[in-house]
Amino acid sequence: MTKSPSIFRRIGPGLITAAVVLGPGSIVASSRAGAEAGYGLIWILLVACLFMMTFTAMGARLGCALTVSPLRYVADRWGRPLAALIGLSAFLVASGFQFGNNIGVSVAIAEVTPIPAWSLPIFFTAVSLLFLFTAKETYKLLERAMLVLVSVMLIAFLTNLIFAGFSPTKFAGGLVPKMPSENESIIARAMFATTFSVVAAFYQAYLVQAKGWKRDDVKTAIGDAWIGIAILCGISLIIMIGAAQTLHGTGRNFASVGELATQLRAVMGEGGIYIFCLGLAAASFSSFIANALIGGTLLVDGLGLSAAASGHPVRIATAAAMLIGCVVAVAVFRQGSGSTQSLLIAQSATLIAVPFCALLLYGLSSSRAIMGEMKNSAPVLGFGALGVAIILYFSSQTLLKLIGG
Repeated sequence: MTKSPSIFRRIGPGLITAAVVLGPGSIVASSRAGAEAGYGLIWILLVACLFMMTFTAMGARLGCALTVSPLRYVADRWGRPLAALIGLSAFLVASGFQFGNNIGVSVAIAEVTPIPAWSLPIFFTAVSLLFLFTAKETYKLLERAMLVLVSVMLIAFLTNLIFAGFSPTKFAGGLVPKMPSENESIIARAMFATTFSVVAAFYQAYLVQAKGWKRDDVKTAIGDAWIGIAILCGISLIIMIGAAQTLHGTGRNFASVGELATQLRAVMGEGGIYIFCLGLAAASFSSFIANALIGGTLLVDGLGLSAAASGHPVRIATAAAMLIGCVVAVAVFRQGSGSTQSLLIAQSATLIAVPFCALLLYGLSSSRAIMGEMKNSAPVLGFGALGVAIILYFSSQTLLKLIGG
């Protein structure tokens, strides 16, 4: 009688995707949602997680179905220029926001140690580059690292929630959909966008292929995707509830991880802030590595090079994304400049990468010729179409914002 694989052998890609999404931006968005609206936006977070779970499962099924990498299939079907455009745009998105992960992990460490914040991006980039170029099998080492970092996040933020407390009555009220106020709508949109990351969902196909899963493993791949996004949802929910308990109604405002840490120090004390910064550092560093890997992988695949995680093209392109993020972060810490231009480049690139990834993931996973019996079911087709429509709406709003200055 053959033993079924352990839970640790049956998870991995979904956990890495969760770690990508759970970065400083996601933590700030969930915290702001709790601070501004209390428990009132919980239902929006859950809807965003449901979309993310649906699209990540699409990516998992697509990875099992394709015999080549996704952007290689795009190049073969619609031409190399389209694949290269998507890959380059994804790389710019990853590079543009990589500095946010640098700042997140640096602020978390600097908040509880005397180490200068500007020096930490250099240190963590060096550690990440060492990880990248010395690992014999990048995917396997990344999987183990993300398991540790996500576990640290979960323990740290759960401990913070014990400090903060919890209201079952308010939680139940937050499950009831209701229209947010104008100010809450802005925060809700930010939280929704940081939770429902379609580029990360598209990258799930690459992770499944790196894991070695094929058509026969599709149920395991889907289950892994659901587990990973459930963990993402759980941690985001814990962060939101903690902020609702400690910051809601206090009038304290914040827009960055540094300001958030300062506000929490005032209400949670030294013990609480140490634990929070531990979780923040784990979240920032996990997203730090995997975010750069997404950009590097999609770039080289779009250009027609090997998309193998341990291959030299992916490692070099990933290193480039890390170095760009490091340089911008050090410039921000030392001179207070550089972040606006980086964000502008990243926002512009999302106008190509995000809609294309959404349309490709939805379209390819709906094709019977590609997927066979694994193609999207009728309910997934309907719910997925709604997700694509929301992404296209967000992209149009970003375009209008960029045009308007």
